[in-house]
Amino acid sequence: MNPAGIDTSALLTMLGLIAAVWAVVPSTARLSFRLSLNWFDWLVIWAALLIIHGFFFEPVLTTLGFPTFGPWLWGFDKSATQYLLFLLLAAFVYWRSRRTRLTRWNLGLFDDLTTSLLHAGKLEELADLLHRHLASALNLAASKSVRSRLANAIRPLRPGFQVVFRDDGSFSLGEGAPTNWLFRKWFSFREWLADLVGPSQRVQRRAAIILKRLLSSRRLTGHLAIARPYFCMEVMERATRFVEGFQDEFFDALLANEASVFYSELKNNDNFGEGGRRLALPDENRLLRFYCVDVDVAARLRVYRSVGEAVLARIDADEVLEKKLNGRLLTFHDVGKHHDPVYAGIWFFRIMVLEGLHQRVADHLWLHYMPHFASRLIDRAREVRPEDENHEFPTPLGYLLYEVVDTTAVWVRDAEALTKPGDVLTPDQREGNHIHISFEAAKAIGHVIQAILLSPRVPRRLKDELLGVALTTLQALEQHAHLAPLARVMRKHLIEPYGFREQNNYLYILKQCFDEQDHMLRAHLRSFSEELDAAWGVVH
Repeated sequence: MNPAGIDTSALLTMLGLIAAVWAVVPSTARLSFRLSLNWFDWLVIWAALLIIHGFFFEPVLTTLGFPTFGPWLWGFDKSATQYLLFLLLAAFVYWRSRRTRLTRWNLGLFDDLTTSLLHAGKLEELADLLHRHLASALNLAASKSVRSRLANAIRPLRPGFQVVFRDDGSFSLGEGAPTNWLFRKWFSFREWLADLVGPSQRVQRRAAIILKRLLSSRRLTGHLAIARPYFCMEVMERATRFVEGFQDEFFDALLANEASVFYSELKNNDNFGEGGRRLALPDENRLLRFYCVDVDVAARLRVYRSVGEAVLARIDADEVLEKKLNGRLLTFHDVGKHHDPVYAGIWFFRIMVLEGLHQRVADHLWLHYMPHFASRLIDRAREVRPEDENHEFPTPLGYLLYEVVDTTAVWVRDAEALTKPGDVLTPDQREGNHIHISFEAAKAIGHVIQAILLSPRVPRRLKDELLGVALTTLQALEQHAHLAPLARVMRKHLIEPYGFREQNNYLYILKQCFDEQDHMLRAHLRSFSEELDAAWGVVH
């Protein structure tokens, strides 16, 4: 008999508070909470709650013959112990929520939670969730762990018949499967045991479906590109295996936002490194270093396509950009260029291809995007005005054409820093201390110059100046006997871009602009003059 009764007011207060909080918690937060806890965590939580309730109902348990907790130590009494247990339980739940791991057991909850957040437009919450769990989801979708290999060894072979997997995890044997009861039981047991050891094929397939849905979302990718670009970089290589366009959308979002890390890193990456015109890659430029420190990464992920197509799309479709590029130059070449998507794309190619050249990569890294940049810019140029001949660069677009020519020329000219007298160089050399990229750039610069000279929307003064950049590069090559093969390729493609003699007046304009160059430059380019005259004579 307990005349004092059992005081459950504190317990009712706590339970009422928990119920009230749980009632107003959003469904996404509930899913996140459930995702954070596994069966062992729930075991700990229920055990702690039972012990706390045990303190409240101690008189009843004593009457029923259960042992008491014994004498209190260190000054603790029942109330202090109950408070401490609640405090430890809250700390445990918080700690577990910060150390959640995505496994095949809670993949369904992860699917429900990400779907809810995505469709509700809660992109920052979803980004935080992916920051913690995307790597685990990628691991589940392409599991190559020891446990996965062991599970595959246990999983039964299926020669001659198909196994149909259902969304609820069950499966059935298709046509051609043996009907023997013992075989089917043994088959089912091995499938169950394999699933217990490592992720099953249906788990991998479901994880892949979740990843494709998330990484294919333009809104989510755009948010991640601006808010968490370095996180995207960490998972880029694995993410592109599931959604090929993830990297394309990533760079499209970076170029569309002048405040993105892409612009800030490119602005911070204009200091010369060691050798030639190679640019240094500061440690803080994590995005550029990811692709360019080992430029094989850029080649493997085909980042040149992502950046190149994003730049071309902006040139073609951005009417505001077109108006800006055809406006007054003002301080564009000092300040404005650092906020321009076309300049950002050109400068990224400059850094990447220079790294490829100095790392002796036998891949042109699609430096042939430069002629495309030039021709698309020219297509968007305004009509020439009489006063344009009074300015070196009458518009920002004219300055960008200069950057295209100068960048392509730099790739050619840096062959000087990478070779020495006596080296035998050939255009098809891909091994050893080759300069494959310089030969490819020597081909591309001819097509760039052709697009510029043939356009009626480029002022004559600018045509002469841009041709002069290419010819000065050619002159520098012809001063070195061992670079004669490279100079020969450049001469050929300046006269016949990409080896084709088109039926237009290109040679006529080229000869006119060449004759207007400085007489000292023309005197040093006797071979080019003779070859140009020969080609002109064949045409006429």
